[in-house]
Amino acid sequence: MALVVFAVAAIVAVVQATGSEAVPGPAPEEQIVAVAQQRQPSEPAGHSAASENEVTTEAEVADEPEPTIESETAEVDELAESQAQQGEVQDEQQPPAQPATETDEADNPLRGFIVPIQGACVTEFPGHLPEASRAYRNDGVHEGLDFYQWASCTTISFSTEILAAKAGVVVRADVDYVDITPADWERFQAANWEGDEILDELRGRQVWIDHGRGIVTRYAHLSAIADGIVKGAEVQQGQVIGYPGESGQREVYANPGTDIHLHFEIRVGNGWLGQGKTPREARDLYLQAFGRAD
Repeated sequence: MALVVFAVAAIVAVVQATGSEAVPGPAPEEQIVAVAQQRQPSEPAGHSAASENEVTTEAEVADEPEPTIESETAEVDELAESQAQQGEVQDEQQPPAQPATETDEADNPLRGFIVPIQGACVTEFPGHLPEASRAYRNDGVHEGLDFYQWASCTTISFSTEILAAKAGVVVRADVDYVDITPADWERFQAANWEGDEILDELRGRQVWIDHGRGIVTRYAHLSAIADGIVKGAEVQQGQVIGYPGESGQREVYANPGTDIHLHFEIRVGNGWLGQGKTPREARDLYLQAFGRAD
């Protein structure tokens, strides 16, 4: 009986082996692909992982609130206030301001100036800045910058060269100026130094340069005016136009040589740069004009 069972089993094994050769099954790799296709849904044409990321990004952007008119207006007002009347706003990430280009100057005539004394810094002494109080003028104010040796980072004497802060045309040059006298000073005191004529006399010997578009620079208290600087003359930026002094001041006759300085103004229409600001704000506007703003 055992022999019969063994024989039957052998015959069955032979038949199965013969049948498997006739119908080969898929290779292992093909089986893996087939299973993967059954488990994953089909994707529409052109769809990819990258396109999914794009859709997600667009959805995120769509969920972000759009800026309102009120918020945009507030931002503009804040920028305008921080820059006063100076036009372009610099980003906080930008490096320190450089001298303005011709394009900048065309857009804003209060750019592109140089300091009128080589090597001088812009004083930080409040009394030398625009809008500093001048109580003796019936609560008047200073209308420009003063450059004194002790506050301007360089030597300032009768021989120091004063430079044209920008190219332009001379519209005033007091080549025939006569110094004030003690009688003139008494007259100023009697009038409490008020009135445009007296204020003009107090500025002493002057040169004015018109730079166009309502911008004029004034150079006051000069001890002398350079050769060739006359009304109508064209000057280039950096050209020597005169020398510091104390003309228009009491010291010119009472204590000569003790009040040597340059009074410099950038006039804007009928007013002056920094008008209505604090002295510190006015200084910042001059720094911007000189390309020295932080």
